Amino acid sequence: MRGVAHTEATDNISCDIIADMDTSTAEEIARVFAPVGAALHSVMPRGVSLANDMMGLSGLSPVTYRTLYVHNVVGCTHNLLGLADIGDWVLDPKASKKQLHLSRGPWSVRMLSTTYEGMVPTAGPNQARRAFYSNPSVVSRPGQQALVEQHGFIIAWTLDDASGDIELELVHTLSPWKHGHAEQIDLRMPLLPSEGDLSTLRFVPSDDDDLEGLGLIDPRGRFQRGTRNGFGATS
Repeated sequence: MRGVAHTEATDNISCDIIADMDTSTAEEIARVFAPVGAALHSVMPRGVSLANDMMGLSGLSPVTYRTLYVHNVVGCTHNLLGLADIGDWVLDPKASKKQLHLSRGPWSVRMLSTTYEGMVPTAGPNQARRAFYSNPSVVSRPGQQALVEQHGFIIAWTLDDASGDIELELVHTLSPWKHGHAEQIDLRMPLLPSEGDLSTLRFVPSDDDDLEGLGLIDPRGRFQRGTRNGFGATS
């Protein structure tokens, strides 16, 4: 069964039904990550600019040498993020390949670039990453229970090469999945530039007359996505 989200945007967004979530839990997750979102939106454009300069000085095309370019973006962003205000989050001092690691109490987050198709990258065979992708659901936990459990989150970032715009999404995975199979995700929401922007996210209850399911929607109509009964969401 599928639901269609009607927003002020011109397009409708389809989304699979996912489990009921306590509204306060979704809002609290967004608030906890607000300092990280604000910092990344502040420093990443500069990180991208520096990475472009580095590639230009080397005479290397960011398209041809995409992996190197992504590494440069992450490295520059990591360096700038170390000087930014990220609240009570702690930045791992080492930038590991294409990842940035942050932690806050029992929660940790890794920053990963999306695939060419705009998908969250798979965990692959690495056992440490597969363990990181394995989490109890946050949408099925009552009240504040999810907030005191250990969870691994992913910040999936996408760079529009034409416009230079950067899109950041907060993703919570349930288990690893194989390439080409449905993403095992129970929460996906935009990571916004400021805590004030949280008011643009709208929680859609599962008993809405027009919407079957639940989601957080921003003005552009992006919908939080999940999986149910083995079928992946599409947008």
